[in-house]
Amino acid sequence: MKTLITLAVASLLTLPAYAAQTLNTGKSSLTFNFKQMGVPTDGRFKAFGANVAFDAAKPEATKAEFTVDLASVDVGSSDGNNAAKGKAFFNTIAGPAKATFVAKSVKALGGGKFEARGPLTIKGITKDIVSQFTAKTAGDETTLEGSFPVLRLQYKVGDGDWDDTEALADAVTVKYKFVLNGK
Repeated sequence: MKTLITLAVASLLTLPAYAAQTLNTGKSSLTFNFKQMGVPTDGRFKAFGANVAFDAAKPEATKAEFTVDLASVDVGSSDGNNAAKGKAFFNTIAGPAKATFVAKSVKALGGGKFEARGPLTIKGITKDIVSQFTAKTAGDETTLEGSFPVLRLQYKVGDGDWDDTEALADAVTVKYKFVLNGK
């Protein structure tokens, strides 16, 4: 029994000084913008989740995985939403309806700024991305805000008739605000 207690105490001492935070979806947002016919256009995803353990004092120990329900896309009109869910774009009926990002490394850049690197998977296609973000903590709430560029055609989003980058730009900027509760 004494050995069991000793092992339990030893294992507790090796845990990180922080635990996984929970995503406050009511205060969080995941948006994107792109140009269609040269006109800036905004959109958002209404359903996303995260499993995160982040400590600004030890960013290299970060564990983070984010998931996005691609069927929750909102580009501001029902016609646009139906097109975005269709075969040429996210193909949410026939293909993977989730996008995922896993932070493989996080490093401090100074001044409350950080950089995360890792794979982003959309429609079964995985590419490494880099995202810079800020982190601000107040009490037990940490807000991560940042962005990263995506070239949509690398993920076959908007291919076929929509691969004309004059009509629909290849570059998409994804912006996020994730509010995490807990330390």
